[in-house]
Amino acid sequence: MKKLKKRVFLGLGVLMAVYLLFVVYDYLDNQKKEEQSRAFMEESNKVFNQYDIRALGVNPDNKKIKVHVPIEEEQRNELAYSLAQIAQKHDMEDYEVIVRAIRDGYPIAN
Repeated sequence: MKKLKKRVFLGLGVLMAVYLLFVVYDYLDNQKKEEQSRAFMEESNKVFNQYDIRALGVNPDNKKIKVHVPIEEEQRNELAYSLAQIAQKHDMEDYEVIVRAIRDGYPIAN
């Protein structure tokens, strides 16, 4: 009976240790993603002055950077390239930059 109790407590201890490691890893991973997104948004503010940008969003779960510009904006490829360069600088090279043209008055859906 004592051996069974020891094995049960040992098994529960191992499960708790694995769970704690998972929680700590997940927390640190989320912190890294938030820091990357924050740094990207701060540096992309410089791009806001050069182009007519209506909305900019970073989705770390889908690894997408979505940008909404008016239809009149003609430098969409340059904008996408600039944002891709900034993303690469912040170790976000696997993120996809999506530039969408919208008309005035249309809702922006991320």
